[in-house]
Amino acid sequence: MTRTPGPAGRWRSVRSRGAVAAATVVLAAIVPGADVALGDQRTSAELGYTCAFPAGPQPVTMRVAAGFPARAATGTPIRPADVTTSVTLPDAAVAELGKLHGSLTGATTRLTTEVAQNGAKAQALWLGTARSAPLPSPGGAVLRSTGDVPTITAGGAGDLTVTAGALTLTFGPAPAAGGAPAPAPLSVPCTQAPGTKGLLATVPVSAASSVASSAPSTPAAGRTADGAPRRAAESAPSITPPKAQTANTAAAPACQGDTTDPLALAAYTTGYSNVTKMGGASLIPVFCAKVVQGPNQLKRIEVRPGVFELHLLQNSTGRLDYQGRAQTPPGPATFLTFGFMPTTATMTLEAQGPLSIESDLNNTAGHGETYIRASLVLRVSDVKVNGTPLDVGPNCRTTGPVYSTDPDPKRDTKDHMVLLGELKKGTDTVWRGYSLSRGGPLDGSVTIPPFAGCGVGEDLSPLFTASVSGPANTVKQNQGAPCASGIEDDPAQLCTADKQPSTIPTPLR
Repeated sequence: MTRTPGPAGRWRSVRSRGAVAAATVVLAAIVPGADVALGDQRTSAELGYTCAFPAGPQPVTMRVAAGFPARAATGTPIRPADVTTSVTLPDAAVAELGKLHGSLTGATTRLTTEVAQNGAKAQALWLGTARSAPLPSPGGAVLRSTGDVPTITAGGAGDLTVTAGALTLTFGPAPAAGGAPAPAPLSVPCTQAPGTKGLLATVPVSAASSVASSAPSTPAAGRTADGAPRRAAESAPSITPPKAQTANTAAAPACQGDTTDPLALAAYTTGYSNVTKMGGASLIPVFCAKVVQGPNQLKRIEVRPGVFELHLLQNSTGRLDYQGRAQTPPGPATFLTFGFMPTTATMTLEAQGPLSIESDLNNTAGHGETYIRASLVLRVSDVKVNGTPLDVGPNCRTTGPVYSTDPDPKRDTKDHMVLLGELKKGTDTVWRGYSLSRGGPLDGSVTIPPFAGCGVGEDLSPLFTASVSGPANTVKQNQGAPCASGIEDDPAQLCTADKQPSTIPTPLR
């Protein structure tokens, strides 16, 4: 259910393993890898800066990684994906921060980027946040940050470049013990060191094919109505700020992946369940899943006489992990008992076994599907009716797992839920949707069984059955990009230093 396998598996995680690595070379041309998803390019640049700390200037290195489309069309938004920055501080800067903020510090990064095309330029601000981390000494410190960045829309054809510019680092102290006032944040402006090449990405942009055919009276991209070249100021790329983040990143539980298995992954997922009888959506808090990828099988399937499709299949397993237990974190829910009495409760999904993850990438048809099957029992606790506590005891739960109608009739056993993630290749050859290397949306519909074990001294189970249980409850999950915890290198910077996922997704409705 979370950061589960994408259609192609995570090739980077196995590239150091002899025969498996050889298979990677054969398949790399048709499947999305960890560093480059289908139709995308993954860029990484190491930039040198000189930062004006209070005690004097200090050299700082920042590595920026992001995903861009391999190509784009005019008028189509370009959204840099999975943007991460990694700032390395020298010993002298660490010592200075230690005097100001103690042994822990967090940071925000403000990177000004220049977007240019055909001589026209625009600026976009990339913001990132790094969680508080220890300040080691000696040896410097590395602060990794993630965040949303603006989209870019090209008004004309031609190569579009994104280049890093000025940088500002703002260091925030960890909360002071005993409620004492915390030191003020420290803002440090930085300029690029001489000789630094700040180019982050080049995206070839072509004129949209529909311009000439569907609107012949409209001037071609990059030209005026009389056919003359459009001035740079008129065709400057436009910048659209990102939508506000809604996820509470501080609430993400620990999710350290297995560092001993080269096929191990760890990922965060969150989302909503629209419970029909509640008349609204119940948030599923950010939770952790750990996955072990299965072997990949390349299969040539004859769909009709003489016509074949090339499929890449993978079966993997996963498990939920919250403080060592196979469950999601407890989350709040609100519903109406008897249709009018406001009731709040804490809901937890408890796994009854491993997750089953099956991926099928049909490269010929440009479509991929990932089915995730999970057996999850719903537990209810901390109930209040109209603000008054209601003692439901420790065993208030559904009589069995929530379940979906399985698309495979042989597996439609009414004891597990099914989520589907889809990947599709557009006419521009860019793949969009759910895959392992980028995460994405997962959808399903479940039936909630009757409740049992609710109440102390009296049976309250019928109350919850009447208020919650029933069919057609939609589930929408959003999985972030996974951390390949079983490998040492992390060029995409999808892992923190202690091998936890660096990407925390926001819930989707």
